[in-house]
Amino acid sequence: MKYENDTNSKGFIRLAIVSGVAALLLAIAGTAWFGAFQSSRLREIAQTQAFCIKLVECRSAISLIERQIAEEQLPATKVARLQSSLRIECARFIDIGRSSGIAPESMLGRWLKNRKPITGSISHESLQFMIVDLDQMIEATTIQIAREHDLIAASLNYYLVFITLLLIVVMLTGGRLIISTYRHSIIPLNQLAYRLTLMNRNLPESLHDTATAAENLLCDSEPSAEIRSVSESVADLCHVIEEKNKKLDEIYIRDEKTNLYNYRHFKEHLIIDVERAKRFGSDIALAMIDIDYFKHYNDRNGHIAGDRVLVRIAEMIRQECRATDIPSRFGGDEFALLFPNTDRYTALEIAERLRSIINDEPFEHKHNQPDGQLTVSIGIASWPDDAGDWHALINNADHALYEAKSAGRNIVMAYSSPLAICESE
Repeated sequence: MKYENDTNSKGFIRLAIVSGVAALLLAIAGTAWFGAFQSSRLREIAQTQAFCIKLVECRSAISLIERQIAEEQLPATKVARLQSSLRIECARFIDIGRSSGIAPESMLGRWLKNRKPITGSISHESLQFMIVDLDQMIEATTIQIAREHDLIAASLNYYLVFITLLLIVVMLTGGRLIISTYRHSIIPLNQLAYRLTLMNRNLPESLHDTATAAENLLCDSEPSAEIRSVSESVADLCHVIEEKNKKLDEIYIRDEKTNLYNYRHFKEHLIIDVERAKRFGSDIALAMIDIDYFKHYNDRNGHIAGDRVLVRIAEMIRQECRATDIPSRFGGDEFALLFPNTDRYTALEIAERLRSIINDEPFEHKHNQPDGQLTVSIGIASWPDDAGDWHALINNADHALYEAKSAGRNIVMAYSSPLAICESE
């Protein structure tokens, strides 16, 4: 379906482009033809008008001679001059057809073809016939000029209709393209932007929902290639940001040296778990773990060796924890282990197993320790038996740790219980 939509969208875009190019070529060709046609018609009109002017001039000259000849009692010399001028005008009248560019097959061309040069004297009656012929020729040329103007006007109208139809086709094609783009791209994009606005008010918590919404937009409708690209980009961006946020969260909540949770994260979970335990009536246990004589180990073997011990003990604590437990570095050489939904006795069992594993671990340079071993002491406190809030739970677990150290170290001890669960052999 997506492939078909992409194909249809691309095909329609190609069709719109081809139609636009064809319309442009047609407009150029039509304009060129109209320009050439108009130029040709205007040249013909100019020639016909020049011919008409010559006819009018010739008629005026012949009419003047005709009026003078009509007068009585003219001297013979003047009559001779008038006849001579008349023959000249008649000769020019005969040559008009050849000098004006009139086509021989035209009506005027055929009319002039039948005229012959005048050699003898011309009577008054012949002059009147000539004037009548000239009037007919002037009228015919005037009609021809009017017809040429009408033809130019008609061609202009045709050109305007052609351009108008071409513009209509372009507008319809462009309008359909705009509507298609609006329906397939703009509307879904506005919907996606609206969803992003609603979901991203609290960006860190809504990234997954935003990515899901963008992916659902691709499944729920038939978006265009552009909106699909935008939606996929938004979904990919949200996934990338989500992954980076997870890494940042890990950096934010992890201790850099041991990779256990830091004190901040431990405290947040402790407060939340205590409140949850108050609401549902469940148990919480807390173990405070301290490395015995760790300062002595650092002083004898250096801080680099001490850091390796911290890392190794952190690994063993993490391995012995359950998925729901919160192992953290409390500070320095002290660790805290939070057991949600766990009573005191279960926490004592886990703590004892951990103490035993650490006791048996072949740490480097452990024979240089005061007891010849690298061990830990652990204090246990539980809620609600040993504390009423999270702050008291930490203090009481730390007090139990102090009692375990006072009792000889390498011991797991619960708060308010002087009995050690296990001592080193």
